[in-house]
Amino acid sequence: MDQMAVMDTLRDCVTLLQLVKQARDLQSQKKRLWVRPWLKRRSDKSVYNNLVQELSLEDHDSFKFFHRVNQDQFLELLSLVEPLISKQDTRMRKAVTSHERLSVTLRHLATGESKQSLGYAYRISPNLLSRIIPEVCEALYQMLHTSHLKLPQTEDEWRRVQADYNNEWQFPNCMGALDGKRVLIGKPAKSGSIYYDYKSNFSVLCLLLLMPNINSYMWMLVELAVLVMEVSGTNVL
Repeated sequence: MDQMAVMDTLRDCVTLLQLVKQARDLQSQKKRLWVRPWLKRRSDKSVYNNLVQELSLEDHDSFKFFHRVNQDQFLELLSLVEPLISKQDTRMRKAVTSHERLSVTLRHLATGESKQSLGYAYRISPNLLSRIIPEVCEALYQMLHTSHLKLPQTEDEWRRVQADYNNEWQFPNCMGALDGKRVLIGKPAKSGSIYYDYKSNFSVLCLLLLMPNINSYMWMLVELAVLVMEVSGTNVL
């Protein structure tokens, strides 16, 4: 067999191997589900389209406990963020509605429930939830931070806060109420013991500086800090 014939044979073998690989890849794609069947039944069987609708009609207190906001507050939040979070349906699938997006985000913020668990309840894939929740949180911050998270900028504004505390609580010379809450988190990759706290959990500390009217839910400042345990004491970063 001359050299030309050998080259032709090798070329044919390479072509054949490529065709076999393409056939296997195509077969694998056919086996892979584009959308899991149970996810397609979201509009009929998800927790939002069943339990949440029942709570909105029959049990307003439970609706508030579920979302940590009442129905009027939920609808007010929805009206603010809907232009930023709504998506269009496609030929392949129906988009997750803005109502569902807000509901699952509030539920996650209220309970810390995992995306895997929320995915089963809301019939939304965890991968999609990993995009939905940050998008809704960003929209909430964008629409609310100027009205509900405003640090006084001038002497007159600080004096108004001082006067409000004195009038509301009979507490003179007070510029704000500072409180903190430890927020449990999963250990971030390659973080060592940075987030490890004295209760043997991984957490960050959320510090809040509040306005005098606690019913207004107006915060002047929110700060996330990390407690670093050292032999000589505790540092706040």
